[in-house]
Amino acid sequence: MAKRLLIVDDQAGITKVVGLIATQLGLEFKALNSSANATEEFVEYRPDVLILDMIMPEKDGIDVLNEVLLSGIPTRIILTSGYSDAYLRLAQGVAQFHDNDQVTILKKPFRRQELVSLLRQLTQES
Repeated sequence: MAKRLLIVDDQAGITKVVGLIATQLGLEFKALNSSANATEEFVEYRPDVLILDMIMPEKDGIDVLNEVLLSGIPTRIILTSGYSDAYLRLAQGVAQFHDNDQVTILKKPFRRQELVSLLRQLTQES
């Protein structure tokens, strides 16, 4: 069975490119360009890996991350942001609060090879 990837990013271009890369790696994926129902989709889809943008208009990534971690569903999480490192550090703090060490940071703009390597690593480990 193929590993599942859920991509939550308000930039359609990002979800399209990441989805294409996921397909090339043999991953099944679902992409959301709105964070409003991200937690519900996460619980229903139960991905092996979640790529979560930190800055989104409806609900920010910190809130989604907290809800996902509270769900208790085991998943590996990649946090992305093209803004301040402070937001990514805050998100890492939330993960540490939940005693979750399955959180990785991928700063935007990221290179294709960075994402490919990270996805390969996280899907082989899980």
